[in-house]
Amino acid sequence: MSENDIETRLEKAVNRLLQSQADIFTFTSQTNQTEWNLAHHLAIEIHKEFPELNCDVDLIKPNLDRKRPDIVLHKRGSHSSNLLVIEVKRDKADMEADLEKIREYWFGSELKYQFGASLVLNEKGWALKIICNPKLNR
Repeated sequence: MSENDIETRLEKAVNRLLQSQADIFTFTSQTNQTEWNLAHHLAIEIHKEFPELNCDVDLIKPNLDRKRPDIVLHKRGSHSSNLLVIEVKRDKADMEADLEKIREYWFGSELKYQFGASLVLNEKGWALKIICNPKLNR
Protein backbone atom coordinates (compact mmCIF):
# COMPACT_ATOMS: atom_id res chain seq x y z
CA MET A 1 0.00 0.00 0.00
CA SER A 2 1.27 3.48 -0.87
CA GLU A 3 0.66 6.98 0.44
CA ASN A 4 -1.50 7.61 -2.64
CA ASP A 5 -3.64 4.54 -1.84
CA ILE A 6 -4.13 5.76 1.73
CA GLU A 7 -4.97 9.27 0.54
CA THR A 8 -7.49 8.03 -2.03
CA ARG A 9 -9.27 5.82 0.49
CA LEU A 10 -9.41 8.55 3.14
CA GLU A 11 -10.74 11.06 0.60
CA LYS A 12 -13.52 8.63 -0.33
CA ALA A 13 -14.38 8.16 3.35
CA VAL A 14 -14.51 11.91 4.06
CA ASN A 15 -16.63 12.58 0.99
CA ARG A 16 -19.00 9.75 1.90
CA LEU A 17 -19.36 11.12 5.44
CA LEU A 18 -20.11 14.62 4.19
CA GLN A 19 -22.63 13.29 1.69
CA SER A 20 -24.39 10.83 3.97
CA GLN A 21 -24.45 13.21 6.94
CA ALA A 22 -24.75 16.63 5.38
CA ASP A 23 -25.82 17.93 8.80
CA ILE A 24 -22.71 16.63 10.62
CA PHE A 25 -21.87 20.18 11.80
CA THR A 26 -25.45 21.26 12.58
CA PHE A 27 -26.17 21.48 16.28
CA THR A 28 -28.42 23.51 18.53
CA SER A 29 -27.12 26.25 20.79
CA GLN A 30 -27.31 23.67 23.59
CA THR A 31 -24.84 21.27 21.94
CA ASN A 32 -21.24 21.49 20.79
CA GLN A 33 -19.52 18.84 18.72
CA THR A 34 -16.28 17.33 20.00
CA GLU A 35 -13.46 15.96 17.89
CA TRP A 36 -14.20 12.56 19.47
CA ASN A 37 -17.72 12.64 18.06
CA LEU A 38 -16.45 13.66 14.64
CA ALA A 39 -13.74 10.97 14.74
CA HIS A 40 -16.35 8.34 15.61
CA HIS A 41 -18.52 9.16 12.60
CA LEU A 42 -15.49 9.40 10.34
CA ALA A 43 -14.08 6.07 11.56
CA ILE A 44 -17.23 4.28 10.44
CA GLU A 45 -16.67 5.54 6.89
CA ILE A 46 -12.92 4.91 6.96
CA HIS A 47 -13.44 1.31 8.04
CA LYS A 48 -15.45 0.70 4.86
CA GLU A 49 -12.26 1.47 2.91
CA PHE A 50 -10.16 -0.96 4.96
CA PRO A 51 -12.53 -3.85 5.76
CA GLU A 52 -9.68 -6.31 6.27
CA LEU A 53 -8.43 -4.36 9.31
CA ASN A 54 -9.84 -3.44 12.68
CA CYS A 55 -10.72 0.23 13.12
CA ASP A 56 -10.55 1.63 16.64
CA VAL A 57 -11.17 5.11 18.01
CA ASP A 58 -9.51 6.83 20.97
CA LEU A 59 -7.46 3.88 22.20
CA ILE A 60 -5.33 4.36 25.31
CA LYS A 61 -1.65 3.42 24.96
CA PRO A 62 -0.45 2.68 28.52
CA ASN A 63 3.18 2.30 27.41
CA LEU A 64 3.11 5.88 26.06
CA ASP A 65 1.83 7.78 29.09
CA ARG A 66 -1.73 6.84 28.18
CA LYS A 67 -1.61 8.87 24.97
CA ARG A 68 -4.57 8.24 22.67
CA PRO A 69 -4.55 8.25 18.89
CA ASP A 70 -7.87 9.35 17.40
CA ILE A 71 -8.32 6.53 14.85
CA VAL A 72 -6.16 3.49 14.15
CA LEU A 73 -6.35 0.84 11.46
CA HIS A 74 -4.62 -2.35 12.56
CA LYS A 75 -5.17 -5.94 13.55
CA ARG A 76 -5.86 -6.24 17.23
CA GLY A 77 -3.45 -8.24 19.37
CA SER A 78 -0.33 -7.63 17.27
CA HIS A 79 1.84 -4.75 16.13
CA SER A 80 2.80 -6.40 12.84
CA SER A 81 -0.23 -4.99 10.99
CA ASN A 82 -0.29 -1.43 12.34
CA LEU A 83 -1.18 0.28 9.08
CA LEU A 84 -2.49 3.76 9.78
CA VAL A 85 -2.91 6.21 12.64
CA ILE A 86 -5.11 9.26 12.08
CA GLU A 87 -5.32 12.43 14.12
CA VAL A 88 -8.56 14.35 13.56
CA LYS A 89 -8.92 18.05 14.26
CA ARG A 90 -11.33 20.85 13.53
CA ASP A 91 -8.62 23.56 13.40
CA LYS A 92 -6.07 23.59 10.56
CA ALA A 93 -3.45 25.19 12.81
CA ASP A 94 -3.06 21.84 14.54
CA MET A 95 -1.99 19.83 11.46
CA GLU A 96 1.78 20.16 11.82
CA ALA A 97 1.58 19.47 15.56
CA ASP A 98 -0.42 16.33 14.83
CA LEU A 99 2.08 15.15 12.20
CA GLU A 100 4.88 15.66 14.70
CA LYS A 101 2.92 13.70 17.30
CA ILE A 102 2.50 10.87 14.80
CA ARG A 103 6.23 10.83 14.05
CA GLU A 104 7.17 10.90 17.72
CA TYR A 105 4.62 8.54 19.28
CA TRP A 106 3.06 6.30 16.66
CA PHE A 107 5.97 5.69 14.26
CA GLY A 108 8.42 4.78 17.01
CA SER A 109 8.59 2.29 19.84
CA GLU A 110 7.08 -1.10 19.13
CA LEU A 111 3.96 0.36 17.46
CA LYS A 112 5.61 1.23 14.13
CA TYR A 113 2.52 2.38 12.24
CA GLN A 114 3.30 2.37 8.51
CA PHE A 115 1.42 5.59 7.75
CA GLY A 116 0.06 8.59 9.57
CA ALA A 117 -2.57 11.13 8.62
CA SER A 118 -3.61 14.50 9.92
CA LEU A 119 -7.15 15.34 8.92
CA VAL A 120 -8.84 18.66 9.55
CA LEU A 121 -12.58 18.59 9.07
CA ASN A 122 -14.95 21.44 9.79
CA GLU A 123 -17.81 23.51 8.42
CA LYS A 124 -15.49 25.27 5.95
CA GLY A 125 -14.15 22.08 4.36
CA TRP A 126 -11.36 19.64 4.97
CA ALA A 127 -7.61 19.15 4.54
CA LEU A 128 -5.56 15.97 4.64
CA LYS A 129 -1.84 15.23 4.93
CA ILE A 130 -0.42 11.71 4.76
CA ILE A 131 3.06 10.77 5.91
CA CYS A 132 4.95 7.52 5.64
CA ASN A 133 7.00 6.08 8.49
CA PRO A 134 10.63 6.72 7.47
CA LYS A 135 11.84 4.22 10.07
CA LEU A 136 10.44 1.31 8.06
CA ASN A 137 12.16 -0.17 5.07
CA ARG A 138 9.74 0.18 2.17
